[in-house]
Amino acid sequence: MLLAMVISVMAGVVLVMQPFLEDLTDNREWVAGSVAATQFNDRVLIASEAPEGSGIVMLSSQLANTIVPLTSAETWTISADLAGSDRVVVVTYAGIISVTAQNGTPASVKVTTAIANESWTISGEGEHSVSISLANWFRIEVKDGSGQVIHRQVQVVLDGIRLSTPLKDGPFNIDLVNAARVEQLPNQPLQVRAYPRLGFDEMLDGSSRVSLVLLNIDSTNSINAAFSRIEISSLGQISFFDDSARNLRIEMAFPGESTREPRYLHYWNEDFELNRVSGTLEGFVGFGPYGRLSGSEGITLHPTDATIHLDVILQQVVVT
Repeated sequence: MLLAMVISVMAGVVLVMQPFLEDLTDNREWVAGSVAATQFNDRVLIASEAPEGSGIVMLSSQLANTIVPLTSAETWTISADLAGSDRVVVVTYAGIISVTAQNGTPASVKVTTAIANESWTISGEGEHSVSISLANWFRIEVKDGSGQVIHRQVQVVLDGIRLSTPLKDGPFNIDLVNAARVEQLPNQPLQVRAYPRLGFDEMLDGSSRVSLVLLNIDSTNSINAAFSRIEISSLGQISFFDDSARNLRIEMAFPGESTREPRYLHYWNEDFELNRVSGTLEGFVGFGPYGRLSGSEGITLHPTDATIHLDVILQQVVVT
């Protein structure tokens, strides 16, 4: 009789404690996933700075079992006028490149990808259907009659990685894309813990310097979770801009994700928004919307007609 009572009491204790035990397990998995993500992200950033062909090896069963590739997670488009006084606009859609200009100075266009290039001539403006693939990244350069590059546009499609840790109510996801870190717990809104590396500095001579460091993480090759071994290798860097520039325009797209772009735009445009509300935009130097105040047309550095120095590089790593 006593034994039956003991068993009954113990069963009740286990039943009462079960939710607490599940929460404890979830908390342990959440901590493990967060720590593993921090360690992994640190090593990715180190590898991205390393010479091509070098890299880092990690041994982590936690990571090997939670890595999910994010293919074409973001698309960034950067354009600027580099020389002369014309204002050039390049639009790309469905393999067609359209060039227009206020003063009609464009005379030729060249598009370059990682494996091919194509050139053609125009008279001030025009459209051209290219025969090469514009996947991954491409660079469009518009030249005047003397062969000087007066405008450049670069578009880069970025892959990233998701670390997905299973919890009681669903996965705890940490997205590592373009050096940003975005976390989302089950049934909770996402939180941006770190943003892409876009910034500007005011120089001693009063001019401004804008820098953007893009990061592509190729993880399409399978990772063998049985060995808990992860290799992070550098594929080198590509410099897209290292020039004096005007009329900067930076656009970004997040396929399948509607809440990330507004958060990024608010982060970079916050000072502009505060100055606009207070009526102190005259003389303002900093990031703000390009065109519409909503930021739907991208962002730029104000004042837009001032000459700045623009640095844009692409870092590439592969995870296997």
